[in-house]
Amino acid sequence: MQTFKLYILLTLLGNVYMLIPKTYEARHVSWNSTGSILDFRVRLLGRDRRVNGSLIITEDMDNKHYTISAQTFNDFDGSGSYKQTPYSIAEQSICQAVRYFWIFFKNTFKYGVNTDCPFVLNPCPIPKGDYYIKDSVLKTDDWPVIMPRGFLKGVATFKKDGEVISIQEVVIHIVDRL
Repeated sequence: MQTFKLYILLTLLGNVYMLIPKTYEARHVSWNSTGSILDFRVRLLGRDRRVNGSLIITEDMDNKHYTISAQTFNDFDGSGSYKQTPYSIAEQSICQAVRYFWIFFKNTFKYGVNTDCPFVLNPCPIPKGDYYIKDSVLKTDDWPVIMPRGFLKGVATFKKDGEVISIQEVVIHIVDRL
């Protein structure tokens, strides 16, 4: 019973912790996409670096054949010397990763508003198609309270049967809110 109470307390504390106002804001700096089966064709527009473009998936992506892993790197002063951070995603099935990590992006990419990507619906397999992304600005509402400042580079590697099919490299700039 004590274990159950402790579990409930920790769950509630985690939820309350995520409600604390963020002291930072983020914006896209660059987005480089390579690959054949999964290809993001996006551009960053305007001063607020809105994401516009499309996501092209040429095959249905299921848990049996497709995996994703990710690493993050931080450059505090913009000098270009990135250091690896402890934030990473171990290699796991594509549908499981979408289900667990989509919460961090759901406010940035809103289904039916600025994208028609089906990730919010948690489909498995993820259906092939040509999906749009328009005027999407980074929203940090569902991000951790503590984030390193500076340039944060995320590198996601998508694999099919162990062979790399796509690499996404996204750089964002995180600064204190004024």
